[in-house]
Amino acid sequence: MYPLKLQPLYDKTIWANNRLSTMRGLKETGVGTSWEVSAHRTAKNVILNGEYAGRTLDDLIQVNPKAVLGEKTTPQLLRLAFLDAKEDLSIQVHPYDEYAHEHESDEGKTESWYILEADEGATLVAGTTNPDRKVIEDAVANDHVEDYVRKVPVSAGDFICIDAGMLHALGKGILALEIGQNSNITYRFYDYHRKNKDGSERELHIKKSFDVADFSLNAEKVISPVCDHWQDQMKTLVDRREFTVLQADIENSYTLHCDQKRFYCLSNVGKDCVIRYQGEEKNIEDFFLSGQEGQVMVGKQLKAPDISLNRSTVSRRHAVFQIRNGICTVKDCDSTNGTYLNGDRLGREERCFLAPGSELKFADVAFRIEEM
Repeated sequence: MYPLKLQPLYDKTIWANNRLSTMRGLKETGVGTSWEVSAHRTAKNVILNGEYAGRTLDDLIQVNPKAVLGEKTTPQLLRLAFLDAKEDLSIQVHPYDEYAHEHESDEGKTESWYILEADEGATLVAGTTNPDRKVIEDAVANDHVEDYVRKVPVSAGDFICIDAGMLHALGKGILALEIGQNSNITYRFYDYHRKNKDGSERELHIKKSFDVADFSLNAEKVISPVCDHWQDQMKTLVDRREFTVLQADIENSYTLHCDQKRFYCLSNVGKDCVIRYQGEEKNIEDFFLSGQEGQVMVGKQLKAPDISLNRSTVSRRHAVFQIRNGICTVKDCDSTNGTYLNGDRLGREERCFLAPGSELKFADVAFRIEEM
């Protein structure tokens, strides 16, 4: 099975920031969640590449589970999503497997977050400061829940794992990659009296929350920023029954040896890179690897569909075009002689929108953007 590139699914949320919309060139704002890898019945990613393009990941798994999952089973699927919070998410809890099977016909959910960006002073909730159930019951009755949640300061590069049964909440000003079990069950425990557009407060799930919550659970963050002194290395952030999260810091290349025992979900959280499989290269944001809309690289000695400009002034990986939702952007890849849009040199890693009539130069090689 070749690496599967998936079409993200976007959800608008009451707590959303606009980082995701900017990153992806989306016309609409208020997108709080981008499901990058999901075969859940509530969100099914469509495959964008290869012979299975146009089919959903869920459909492919139903037809040939072993080819996609290896020795893993459908309940062991994972979901990956970007979360972009302008406001605090509700304080919530996810059920464990047995409760979810009996009451929700779904899986339990242990999840983890890798922090990509965080405003100064950003925090998240991971557990409580008092394990006594009666104390927490009184806090709910007297509207003092916020007094008993454990807040963890976070910065870009921090990682934390949230057990099923642990009270938790992503905090405002955070952009995170979520890796979790294949479940869509969340019990809202406290929501700051936040109101819907009609003026009503959002529904809480107090009984079910108390059914599954373990107030003794807490989590410690792991500080693991992308390596500043680049080197090719792989490190384990968490390894547990539900999933393993590995972080690869790559300067040149890293070989991931797949087998028939497991599947991998790959997500790029740093600079542009490519995935090479059986001699073919693809730009990588998120891929599903078993047991696009997309990007086109501009540089020297590249193969189609990338654009090769064999000029001494052009860097090997000079710039990259990206097309999403009908919007085309260009980003300089820290080239030696620069990328210029209408005479202005793009900053390092700066991405700009391309409009018809714009003049684009890679070093001294000029083009004009035309609408087809």
